[in-house]
Amino acid sequence: MAVRINTEAIERHYPHIVELMVPSKGFGPKLHDMHRWHTTRGIQAQRGGGRYHESRHYVRWCFGGSEDAKAFQAEFGGELIRL
Repeated sequence: MAVRINTEAIERHYPHIVELMVPSKGFGPKLHDMHRWHTTRGIQAQRGGGRYHESRHYVRWCFGGSEDAKAFQAEFGGELIRL
């Protein structure tokens, strides 16, 4: 059985975070591109805690290194909330 790590632990181990607002109809094919971005770099995708603000959902992508977080943000947008 796979062990699920809680989002607080993920954000402690992968402290460089990019937060993106989820489009009203979801990311669609862009989500596949985000996962492929990780795979091509040999990085396991790590998602942190999500949140709702003003009826919008936000997700956090977490990285072990600041350069990976910056590259992801440059490719897909969002806000660097912790470097």
